[in-house]
Amino acid sequence: MTATTEVRAAPAAGRRVRRSHRLSEVFDPSRNSLAFLRLLFAAMVLLDHAFPIGGFHGGLDPMWGWTKNQESFGGLAVAGFFIISGFLVTRSFATSSTTVRYIWKRFLRIFPGFWVCLLVTAAVIAPLAYLHEYGNLHGYLAAHPDSPTRYVRSNFWLQMNQYNIDGLLAGTPYSHSGYPMAFDGSLWTLIYEFKCYIAVGILGVFGIVRHGRYACLALAVGLWSAELADTVDPGSVGRAFSPLADPQMVRMAFLFSLGVVLFLFREKIPMVGWLAAVATVVLVVSMRTDLYPELGMIAFAYITFWLAVRLPIHNADRYGDFSYGLYIYAFPIEQMASLHSLYRWGLVPYVLITLVVSLVFAVVSWHVVEKPAMRLKRVRLPRSWQARWEMRRPAWWPTTRRALGAQQ
Repeated sequence: MTATTEVRAAPAAGRRVRRSHRLSEVFDPSRNSLAFLRLLFAAMVLLDHAFPIGGFHGGLDPMWGWTKNQESFGGLAVAGFFIISGFLVTRSFATSSTTVRYIWKRFLRIFPGFWVCLLVTAAVIAPLAYLHEYGNLHGYLAAHPDSPTRYVRSNFWLQMNQYNIDGLLAGTPYSHSGYPMAFDGSLWTLIYEFKCYIAVGILGVFGIVRHGRYACLALAVGLWSAELADTVDPGSVGRAFSPLADPQMVRMAFLFSLGVVLFLFREKIPMVGWLAAVATVVLVVSMRTDLYPELGMIAFAYITFWLAVRLPIHNADRYGDFSYGLYIYAFPIEQMASLHSLYRWGLVPYVLITLVVSLVFAVVSWHVVEKPAMRLKRVRLPRSWQARWEMRRPAWWPTTRRALGAQQ
């Protein structure tokens, strides 16, 4: 299945008909470029962090200035992650028999890798930093209030309450640039992503999705309005509605909702080149004219899925899905590279070396932690849970696994 226009003979009348370009027709769950895009976005986050961690370009990635402080390479990549996640996670919801089964799959995808990353940071990476700074490990476990054990306990449920361990990394360019000392500054987005997962489950439990996708569209419009309100008057949304007091939650939820809408209305959304060109122009103009929150995010969502069906890179995950591991391990690897003054070699060697090392960690994370954990999604849950949380799908929602694609 391709995204190009194809012509075929109608068997009855012998006439030639044009194949639809709708997203539902051109998106093949087993043959698309989403895996490549996620890897690209993870690499973009690494590049973005290289500037402050390595002390390049005054600690700011050049995209900040170009977009009038609206967006960075890393911010655009995180936006792409949330848009793709909204699409795939809604599909995961659609292929789950119960809400509990759906939450279980989401839990397995994010928590095991995250927990092991915390342990690797506290038990391997931070001790190496401590040894580098002090020449021994005396006092590593208990000499500082921000101990390694507290690092694991405080952050265990995704909410990042402690970024540093034992006051380490104070001499790195990242700290000199005015940022707080941190071993893994990428992990803060994971709590927002999991909250979005839970929100999809709640929509299912209360039947909001069952009563029509337009309710989800209305929710996305509401989040868009909240995003605009916070842009015009920072804090106004939180004052009016305290659950949305965190502007990052509003932004991430809106981006996620764009992916949800793309999935729910996939049979109505055309994926054509001229619309992608228009979206690209809108994205560029919005970044240069302070209109990115109003228009740019929506345009980027369309561009992301146009690329997903148009790019011919369909086997980026042939040997595993390394994007999550790359995302969570790149930051501490970059910090360790800076601790050993690798930034003196220049930006390009710094980025290439940290990318290769981070990919090694990502490959190990996938094969040793993430992939084995995902096998547990088939574990039989108690029947009482299954019966209690049985989900009824709306009439317009396809019920066959072929129509919905493989589970994520």
